[in-house]
Amino acid sequence: MMRKPLAFCAVAALTAAPAGAAPADRNAEIRKEIRETYTFRPHELNDQQIQDNAKRLDVFWDKAKANRAAYVPAIRDELASADAPIFFLYDGSALLLSLSDAPPDRALALRAISRCDILDVQPSAYFHQVHDLAVRGGDTTEAALHILSEPRFTVVVPQHALTLGQDYCLVYMLLPTDPGLWRPRVIERLATEADQTAQKSLLLLLWYDQTPDSDAAIARFASSNDKPQSSRDRARELLQRNEAAGPTAGVKAAFRSESSIRSARRARMASVSDEALMDLDSLTRQLIAKR
Repeated sequence: MMRKPLAFCAVAALTAAPAGAAPADRNAEIRKEIRETYTFRPHELNDQQIQDNAKRLDVFWDKAKANRAAYVPAIRDELASADAPIFFLYDGSALLLSLSDAPPDRALALRAISRCDILDVQPSAYFHQVHDLAVRGGDTTEAALHILSEPRFTVVVPQHALTLGQDYCLVYMLLPTDPGLWRPRVIERLATEADQTAQKSLLLLLWYDQTPDSDAAIARFASSNDKPQSSRDRARELLQRNEAAGPTAGVKAAFRSESSIRSARRARMASVSDEALMDLDSLTRQLIAKR
């Protein structure tokens, strides 16, 4: 994974450990370096601090890339720590993924990313990193649901003149993965979520799921008098979509199995574009007709 453009960071580059240090001592020294480096909350920095600290953070990354054998174990240990520096959870995950493509490291990065402060990261960088891991088969459930804490989470894709709100960012970060990983958590989250933007994002994702369990969750939400009216209206509108697949979708679906349509949708979600979203909707109409 390429180093993301850093818009927020602050560090204090430290000297390397003495040559010949024991592995345990070296690990402890690097972890100390990490903690003394990531002592900042990026969204609290001004423009000048951002520019100055970005240069210093690049020094840290360069050191890690030049000595992977020593830095990777320490980065892993720190990402797994319950009290790791908050921004390191995100930036350190990006660093680890640039140094190792091992499945356990991808899983560790996802767990760490889901604990970062979403205000500290650029939405586009967060989105593309999690989406990439989703396409590669990772369990992105917690990292994807993490964006629900920010109603204004928006990603612009200039090359396709496309703007994704929180709802479609959530769809993109979860639909390419095995729905068995995220469906139960999404249904559970919908039942307790209080934010209306997040509610509508969860409802859209469950509508794209097109399963009896998801249909039932949307229906329960639509009939719940304790839910906001605008969100309940959204749930009803989504349920009504299932009655309007159209004859063309039915004809196309007749020549395909349900599993092949679902597989095609997941594969199409590897591409972030307006064309991919149009294909997703077309395939979903076929899926509705097939069901």
